[in-house]
Amino acid sequence: MLVLERKSGESIVIQNGEDIIEIKVDKYNKGAVKLVFDAPMNYVILRKELTTNKKPN
Repeated sequence: MLVLERKSGESIVIQNGEDIIEIKVDKYNKGAVKLVFDAPMNYVILRKELTTNKKPN
């Protein structure tokens, strides 16, 4: 597991070959973080609780 600390407006990048996923911290408010994901269309991005009993199509 990798743990990173980012401030509002900062990003992390995940790269697999030519595929790049950017995750940007948009804002932090009252204990919640708003994240922005920029990924190729063939990637499915879901909240974890939506994957516990179902598999993405």
